[in-house]
Amino acid sequence: MPSEFPPIDFDGFHREDLPRRIAEGATGNAAAGAHDLSPLGLRVENEEMIYTYLPREDKIEIAQGDDRAGLVVELKRSGWEGLVHDLESPASLLYHREVRALRGDLMEFIRWEASLRALYTGRPVYDAEAVDLRDSVGNPLDPARAFQLGDDAAEMKHFLNEAGYLFVKNAFTREELDGFHAGAATLRERATPDDQKSWWVKNRQGENVLCRTLQAGIMPQLSGLTTDPRILDLVTLAPVKMVALDADEIDAVSILWKLPEIEEGLADLPWHRDCGMGGHASMCPTLVCSIFLGPNTPEAGELRFLPGSWRSTFRVGEATGENALHGIQIPAQPGDLTLHYGDGWHAAPPPTGKSGPFRSCILVSFQRDGAYNHRGKRHYNDILLGEDEGQVANVNQVADAQKNHRRS
Repeated sequence: MPSEFPPIDFDGFHREDLPRRIAEGATGNAAAGAHDLSPLGLRVENEEMIYTYLPREDKIEIAQGDDRAGLVVELKRSGWEGLVHDLESPASLLYHREVRALRGDLMEFIRWEASLRALYTGRPVYDAEAVDLRDSVGNPLDPARAFQLGDDAAEMKHFLNEAGYLFVKNAFTREELDGFHAGAATLRERATPDDQKSWWVKNRQGENVLCRTLQAGIMPQLSGLTTDPRILDLVTLAPVKMVALDADEIDAVSILWKLPEIEEGLADLPWHRDCGMGGHASMCPTLVCSIFLGPNTPEAGELRFLPGSWRSTFRVGEATGENALHGIQIPAQPGDLTLHYGDGWHAAPPPTGKSGPFRSCILVSFQRDGAYNHRGKRHYNDILLGEDEGQVANVNQVADAQKNHRRS
């Protein structure tokens, strides 16, 4: 834990601090994120006391003991304090194996994230019906609005900070796209499952296939993207100073390829935030520029956004499915780009089509000046790398593995 955060007394926090925050209305709509979840019991390692979070219609109640808890988890003290300070997430603790279920299913702990963040930080649970986004003159904002390079900067800045993302058409030329494709093809040929610079998945036929490559900035066709004036001008629209990594750093520029019929690995993403593996308080806001090399359509495996969600939180894992909240699909084509805040909620569901072209994107990352990794690692996603055959396990697989380990 960073030294600027003092330790927290687990017992005193639950007997006094948290009940007071709830009574004062400082926890917002925390109950909205837990209305259908089991009561959550929390215990810190080497502490006897357990406190249970009981969802009620309009608030969360805190009770001593675990008699009414359907789910009981034990966390390291540093992990629980990290949750309170918004440095950790349930998913980060699960991937780091710093939480275990004493009772119930750890996936329910993952789904408690939205309510826990509201309780601990006041960040509200996303409510699509309550979102009222307005343009710079007060009219309802068109969440799929497209801008062009050179449009009014104040208007673009307003849109970015209302919606949490920006859509810009015709940012790159056909000749530039040809160069990007050439660089991407070379990286694709060089990638191997054990290189620690790429993500691999298995399709329905059991083939191990590449879906993402990192350190793309080493390619001459891509090395200039971290300093491209078109992108940098857009990055200055953020309310704080943002900086790029050096182009050849492993997380500065990456390329993803959407693929159909993926059975194993992390290729299709539910609603998530880029700080979902931890570090929100120490690094956000971040910005990601997505340069489209292929179409952004449902058939191609689209990128979708929840407008206005970058100041709130959402239930992890609830992105796809017949009754899911579908958000906004941006009708991007090759040469267009989007810019989005990393803590805005976005999803990448699987392609609905079986033949391409599928979406491919170059991702260029920017971080707040002075940001740091509270765990002292290179990147928060380091924990995801290193699996056999280059696969990154999704959170359900990690939770199931712990469940099976507990039974054995």
